[in-house]
Amino acid sequence: MKQMPDMTRIERRLSNMQERKDRVLYISRDVIRLAGRGITLMHAKQMGKARTCLGQLDRLAKKLRASESGFEYFAIPAHQEYVEAKAFYTVLKEHRLASAKELGVGEVAYLLGMLDLTGELKREAIEAIRDGELEAAESYYGLMRSIYDSTRSMRFANSLVPEFRRKQDTARIQVESTASELLGAKGRMGI
Repeated sequence: MKQMPDMTRIERRLSNMQERKDRVLYISRDVIRLAGRGITLMHAKQMGKARTCLGQLDRLAKKLRASESGFEYFAIPAHQEYVEAKAFYTVLKEHRLASAKELGVGEVAYLLGMLDLTGELKREAIEAIRDGELEAAESYYGLMRSIYDSTRSMRFANSLVPEFRRKQDTARIQVESTASELLGAKGRMGI
């Protein structure tokens, strides 16, 4: 039986592509795991360890960017987790929101990561309320509100920005529940 033309070349090329895709997925998993660890350290107020972790995260994200050509779609979850971790650090250290440019990420990863950041900010706001630090809680709430308000009018197809609408809805719920928590705390304190 005669083989179709070009099969050896096609198989070799596709095998190479499969190896590259697997590498992107492998590095992506490590980026996601390291970003989660960094966020956990930041919530635990272990900023020195978090900074070290984020340094490792920067190196791994750079490695991912160098490997992902042609497979960027598969790396989006890793990049959005990177954004969430790095932007959270910026909030905690500098009390401001980081830009996509300074984080070195694309628009899709930036939008998704920043919407995810609202969850981390809510957690910090709730902790601040528990500690009686309403000014800090208000600051976190203000940043959450900025993220949500900046993205509220945006509408994109799921194929262009995966999970964007769901993340917007989640951010809205987090903003509203944090506002309610703040209002309740002020009422209890007679403010």
